[in-house]
Amino acid sequence: MHYYSTVIHIYATIAFIIVIIVIGVPMWWKTTEVYRVSLPYAEIRALDEEPIKATFRLGLYCQSAERREILAFELRKKFEQNYLQLLTLDAETVSGVKTPARLEAELLQRYPASVGQFMFIEWHKLDDDILVTSERTAFISESATSLKAYQVLSSWILQEYKLKAILGSRDMQQTTKGLRQLRLNSAPLQSQYEVLITVLNPRPDLQKVHWNARAAAENYIQPFLDELSLGITNFTIKTQWIYQVGLEGVGAQPKQVQDESKLGRHYALSEDSLPHIITALEKKLGTQITDNPCIHLVVYVPPCGQAPLSIYRKDGQRASSLSANVEAFTSAKWGGVVFANPSEATCARYMETEQFSEVYIHAQDVMPVLLYQLRKIFDLENNSPLLDTTLVPYNTIEPRAWEVDTFIRTNTIYLVHSATTTLQSLIQLLGGIEYIVINDEVGASIKNAYRRIVEAKQTLLTGQVEQAARLAREAYTSAERAFFDPSMLALLYFPNEQKYAIYIPLFLPIMIPVVFSIITILKYFRNRTATGVYLFLLFWLYLLQLYLGLFE
Repeated sequence: MHYYSTVIHIYATIAFIIVIIVIGVPMWWKTTEVYRVSLPYAEIRALDEEPIKATFRLGLYCQSAERREILAFELRKKFEQNYLQLLTLDAETVSGVKTPARLEAELLQRYPASVGQFMFIEWHKLDDDILVTSERTAFISESATSLKAYQVLSSWILQEYKLKAILGSRDMQQTTKGLRQLRLNSAPLQSQYEVLITVLNPRPDLQKVHWNARAAAENYIQPFLDELSLGITNFTIKTQWIYQVGLEGVGAQPKQVQDESKLGRHYALSEDSLPHIITALEKKLGTQITDNPCIHLVVYVPPCGQAPLSIYRKDGQRASSLSANVEAFTSAKWGGVVFANPSEATCARYMETEQFSEVYIHAQDVMPVLLYQLRKIFDLENNSPLLDTTLVPYNTIEPRAWEVDTFIRTNTIYLVHSATTTLQSLIQLLGGIEYIVINDEVGASIKNAYRRIVEAKQTLLTGQVEQAARLAREAYTSAERAFFDPSMLALLYFPNEQKYAIYIPLFLPIMIPVVFSIITILKYFRNRTATGVYLFLLFWLYLLQLYLGLFE
């Protein structure tokens, strides 16, 4: 009877050990482990190994076949990775061409230039070597060299200095200060922008401002932004009127300066006070209601008692006025402020009677300034002068076609580069801290961003700028969404060391009797036959193999 009770006790102990080790420990391990979706770590780290390259398609037309071949040979040497197409026209068409505009129209009809393409057209009567038009074309003279054409492409059309700043190039031929400043004034283009046009009337008790701001925005701002939103961003335009808000901040009170105008004076604002004016205005513009980045276009109408307002530089000289009644300044990434001064006649009548005045804002005075500010904000107004090269003046509200191409190409590369940097930083963080949660949503965003980066690079290499822009925007959005996902912070302050510190005091009292029971069981089987010991060891080897298999 004693023998059977001993056997029952031994096998009950074995069953207890099996439940703890085979079921309890794996269950504890699985229920306390951090959920982490598998990610392509190696592939994301290797994204830098394949540089970002954009293929540029260039067309070249010259009347002389010999000159066409020479220019083509020299340009191919400078643009080895790009595609150069030689353009021709039949003799009958050429004989009927009498003006450069007609020649341009014939070539564009036969060889349509899509986004990301450009065309050089030779014309024998030019004052300068190269005349760059508003379309995707430029006229070159018979004496223009390939070096001059290369300078136009590099500085104006492709704007390689921006790409070097974006990709962190250390080309010593570029000024380090200029590249550093460009990085400060630039940011990856967001997928959605709010463009807020605000009209400020600080003294509605003294003046009534007449201006249809909404119509002006639809007729001027909307067509301009529609061209820039091609596949890469979206703009929402809003207008608002704010009353009884004046200029505030350090040095924001204008100082009266005597002059020889009919009013006998004007009011001066120091250049140093402009940042303080923006800081004070931003609190009252009501942009906190949206999560999208906002571009402010503020039109401030000073009362006649403080008009006209003029901006003075740090050297004490008056800044050049853009119009007789308009002064303005721009702040990178924020927007711009326009001082729309009442007309001199309006203020003269006010000074005589000091009664209520009617102020009329003319769109032809204010809107060109706002468009210029938008060009500065989106870095379109950045053409360095080139010798013997002329740029056709603006004849439309929309930006030039090749400027839009440059904007899309540059920002596409910027978005791809930023998405790559964000993904690699995130992968480095997730690889270094093993207890950060990676749920299915974050994993899907990371994988989608990686796929879109690869596809955008391949599409850029084939010269499909529009499609690459859409892919780059999706890659950037997915990478940012994954990087700032709040779910990854769930266990950030609960590392493995803390988990062990909590559970070891719980399991240690249970495991001590288990260890001693194993010793008792081993002594029991030692007193048995050698076969029993052999079977006992096989049993524990089987348990060990089963236990390890649960964690694979």
